[in-house]
Amino acid sequence: MAYLLHSPIHGETFVKEVARRLLQSVGFFKNPETPAPEKFPLIIHATGGTTAAALDLVKKSGARGAVLLGFGEHNSFASVLHAKAEIEALGLPVVTYHCPSYNQCGDVAARAKKVADTASSLVGAKAVLIGSETYQAQAAREKLGWAVEVVPLEKFEEAVDASEPDDELLKLFGDDRVAKVATALEKVSAGANLVAIQCFPFLMKRRYTPCLALALLNSRGRVVACEGDLAAGLAMLMSRGLTGYSGWIANVVCHGGAEAVFAHCTIALNMAKSWRIMPHFESGYPHGLAAELKEAVYTAVSISPRFNKAALGRVEVVRSGNFLQEACRTQAQVRFRRAVKLEEEAPANHHVFTPGDVVDEAEAVLRLLAIPTSRY
Repeated sequence: MAYLLHSPIHGETFVKEVARRLLQSVGFFKNPETPAPEKFPLIIHATGGTTAAALDLVKKSGARGAVLLGFGEHNSFASVLHAKAEIEALGLPVVTYHCPSYNQCGDVAARAKKVADTASSLVGAKAVLIGSETYQAQAAREKLGWAVEVVPLEKFEEAVDASEPDDELLKLFGDDRVAKVATALEKVSAGANLVAIQCFPFLMKRRYTPCLALALLNSRGRVVACEGDLAAGLAMLMSRGLTGYSGWIANVVCHGGAEAVFAHCTIALNMAKSWRIMPHFESGYPHGLAAELKEAVYTAVSISPRFNKAALGRVEVVRSGNFLQEACRTQAQVRFRRAVKLEEEAPANHHVFTPGDVVDEAEAVLRLLAIPTSRY
């Protein structure tokens, strides 16, 4: 994934020192003369005179774009800017990173690699949609090259009925029906990066929700989206790549000025400071999850249903838990950096909350995916 380019005129000693300094942050360097197929390679310009090599690498690898890193010594950043212009002229997206010196570039290099790796993982992902075919599923195939398998609800119900209860969920929540849902979700999504379930048809037929199963599986490292929302699933996969957390899908409840309230009936257990079971909001069926959010700062990301625009921003939690009667059970009142008009600015209802401030990194990933973004 990472490539180190240099011009022989700058000397091997300097290049070896650059490689030594950055190796710990990027893992290892591939041979730029024989690149493997890549989606978004990280190209580090150790010296000037490397624009042609960067272009050649992008073309040979069949890349969809690139992440470029340079620094102040040996005309490194000059080559980054030149390569950026040339790659963009090919119609490909580019994200650039700069360090004043290669001696102090470890954190930036690690961030650049995480962006490149995350964006690469989101192209050609495998998803399972439980329910019925949607326009969104087709858009995911066309826009992102996803392999989306649709599992009819009836087939999933058969898997639930044939499954053994998940031991951990049974111990935590004591409901063998939902514990079977967790097992079935893992079975039908084996080998997939994402599973999304159209949960309302399921709960209306079965008279209980899959929410607790989603809360547990997302805390285990799986990515499971509710309401069959593959766009929110994309944001969750991005969250997982950037932070290790799957993120929390939330509905917009209300907003005014710089503050807004979001809510949903489930959240990954490892993102919750405390939680309790309540009846599901709309149906009154068991179960919804009411939780307090663990972190004080989040990155909120919303992606349109057809993956053609996104909005994101840093938010601070004012309060969370269950403080509104007429809303989904996990609720968060948050403050944006500015006054927002979500009725005009939000590209979709669902917003995925990622722990911490990774707004710049998320925006860079979306740029590589050719999804235009705006900031809250």
